[in-house]
Amino acid sequence: MVSYMRSIPTHTCLILCLWLSAVAYGQTAINVLGAGFRGTLHDNVSNEKRQGSGFNPLILKSHPKTNLFRDDAVGFNFEHIFNGAQAQHAISMFTPRQDPCQVRDVGKHRHQLHWPSKASQWGMEAQMTYDLSEADHIDLEFKCTPTEVAIYSKGFAAMMWASYMNRALDRKIRFWGKEGERVGWVEFGTGKGGAIEVGTVAHVDAPDLPFEDGAQTLNLIAHPNKKFITPFYYGLLDGDHDLETTDDKLLYLVLFDQTESIRFAMWNFFKNDRDEPDTHSPAWDWQYVIRNPKADKHYDYRARVVVKPFTGREQIWEEYRRWREESKASLPDGA
Repeated sequence: MVSYMRSIPTHTCLILCLWLSAVAYGQTAINVLGAGFRGTLHDNVSNEKRQGSGFNPLILKSHPKTNLFRDDAVGFNFEHIFNGAQAQHAISMFTPRQDPCQVRDVGKHRHQLHWPSKASQWGMEAQMTYDLSEADHIDLEFKCTPTEVAIYSKGFAAMMWASYMNRALDRKIRFWGKEGERVGWVEFGTGKGGAIEVGTVAHVDAPDLPFEDGAQTLNLIAHPNKKFITPFYYGLLDGDHDLETTDDKLLYLVLFDQTESIRFAMWNFFKNDRDEPDTHSPAWDWQYVIRNPKADKHYDYRARVVVKPFTGREQIWEEYRRWREESKASLPDGA
């Protein structure tokens, strides 16, 4: 076996080793039923045709015929790890989708995806827990442990999650922050046709992430003028997926328990029938950044995704105040 492995290319050997690990970890998918949501949580193997682990479908019970995420994609997907170094350019995209992970139930309405460090191309032990106990939101908790840190030569480890939305009213995310010197509500994702705003938004006090020439920078460079202050963003969804109806506007709000370690992102890869970015199928994403990671130290963040009928921006602040109180996190005041 050893001599055979030495005789095949390194890349092929890596794929074979990952496949063997996947078999060993018993990759699968589980159906989930919560207070207000139902769906299927996949690992990387069962969902390989839909771009990696996560939810597909995820259905709000009040709209039982519509999937929140695209049928050909996935939601709450741990998608990337990147570090700003040229040497890791090749593994700075999609490795959490490739590495073996385990999916399991961990309690009533609680489910988990786990990436063992020994099978991670970054040596990263990681797990994401989803709590579907409540009718109008899903709570998420991510924990990770870098097992070695020499690979993070630029002084940070960044991770990214993607959700490919099924029927957004428009592609934009909104947040409370700064646009230049103006403080207030900021929209990200403006523009028309192919000339649209996409990319990453950092916290107003977060320093830029460093990178080397030749590094993968697609998700790394943040917008220079748009920054968030309070750690949440929201978008608007069409509940029944019929854009002609107007009485089913849904709020999709993502809140975090930290500020400077979190970044928002919006991408728009799917095309409409005019071969332009489909404004109704954006990717509403977020990132988690660990500065100066230490080997074998545990890191974590918590988030909440609220999906409910939209009643106006005061509703956003009510949800944020509720999140501050329940999470017991030290977060900035609202407007």
